[in-house]
Amino acid sequence: MLFIKDDIKLRLMRDDEQDYLLMEKWRSDEEVLKFYGGRDYPYNFKKVVETYQPRILGKEPLIPCIFYYKNIEIGYLQYYALNQLPPHIREMYSLEKTDNIYGIDLFIGETKYWNQGIGTKLLSAVINYIFTELQAVKIVIDANVRNLRAIHCYEKCGFVKIKLLPSHELYEGKYQDCWLMAIKHNNSLD
Repeated sequence: MLFIKDDIKLRLMRDDEQDYLLMEKWRSDEEVLKFYGGRDYPYNFKKVVETYQPRILGKEPLIPCIFYYKNIEIGYLQYYALNQLPPHIREMYSLEKTDNIYGIDLFIGETKYWNQGIGTKLLSAVINYIFTELQAVKIVIDANVRNLRAIHCYEKCGFVKIKLLPSHELYEGKYQDCWLMAIKHNNSLD
């Protein structure tokens, strides 16, 4: 386990069939895809393995994790040091400096756990983990401007909108705008 806080647990994703089947379930759920990836881009088992195995094996700089609520696996989270990303991806964030800055992506794959404050609890715990254990100075997240539930969750956790990223994310055949949101260590955004 990377950490356990209250009813939330976060662990590294494993290179095993169980974790791949979880991701296949979540990444092919139409309700989840409305907010993460797009309904025109469902994942089958092969695509899950092709996407996540390089991350699990450390061949890509993204750290894939599964999170639990009350001992039930309910979602996915990945974090990454921006400096470890290829330059063309780092440039998408439009930041002058990326030293000690981490990015986060997440979703709750079990839709019956939506709208219960679990995302806020998880994100608060992850923010604390990244600041204290990884010595980050800032954490960023890019939220589709239409995903108001996610934006509200991020704001409750202390993220603020920094800038609009026009045509940042391909979603259901169209490039969509995203908000670049950030939180600085000790919540000051100089």
